[in-house]
Amino acid sequence: MIELVDVRLDHPRGEGRPLVTDANLKVTRGEVVVIIGAAGVGTSRIVAAVLGEVPPSAGRIELMGRDVAKLRRSSLRLLRRRIGIVPQELCLLEDRSAQLNVALPLEIDGHPRSATILRAQEVLTRLDLESEASLPIDCLSGAERQRVAVARALVRKPELVIADHPTSAQDDTGALLVCGALAEAAAAGAAVVLLGREPSLLAIAEQLRWRQHHLIDGKLIEVARSTIDEVIVDIDVDNNVVPFPLSARTAGVA
Repeated sequence: MIELVDVRLDHPRGEGRPLVTDANLKVTRGEVVVIIGAAGVGTSRIVAAVLGEVPPSAGRIELMGRDVAKLRRSSLRLLRRRIGIVPQELCLLEDRSAQLNVALPLEIDGHPRSATILRAQEVLTRLDLESEASLPIDCLSGAERQRVAVARALVRKPELVIADHPTSAQDDTGALLVCGALAEAAAAGAAVVLLGREPSLLAIAEQLRWRQHHLIDGKLIEVARSTIDEVIVDIDVDNNVVPFPLSARTAGVA
């Protein structure tokens, strides 16, 4: 579904050494991969390159078997309709309700209004936002807005989900909701790439045995899995992270 082959990404201002060097990554259907990196190291640059917004300085990026750099703008737009995107900036429409923000991708696809509203409500309910569905975006908290953006990314039942720090505004309960929804998308066959560094997210990733890569000094390095008990003990003592419930662990992701 998504593959990076020897990818190099330079700094957007051309300063210093590359942000990313010789990055290799492959994510297939039904798989969730977490990319972990400190602020400013280039994780969001990876998202932009994968979506065709910036070209790689070297190497190749493929989406669903297509070389992103070789796609025309029209082909890239069509391809992106098969991708659910949670941008770090959220990019919600302030003059629309939560429900209408989530329904927007289906409206663009030309689905009947009744079907779009029903599907939007379904995804909002999954993220514990059914009571907020009719509220304007500016009436919601930061955490609620972020979950609206996650719902919008999932409303099309995409083949690929790219989520840029989707739990950064969430408490432990919100992180469980977001990760549970992403786990269900993977169980339904989507490939999921999740970028973030919050302790609650990393604890959940360990429990669900999602593959993890660290972006350190420009290198994308796969992390050997720790045992669940070690990770939960280490993180829970310092950050009071609640373990991922068994019901979510059995949502279809091994």
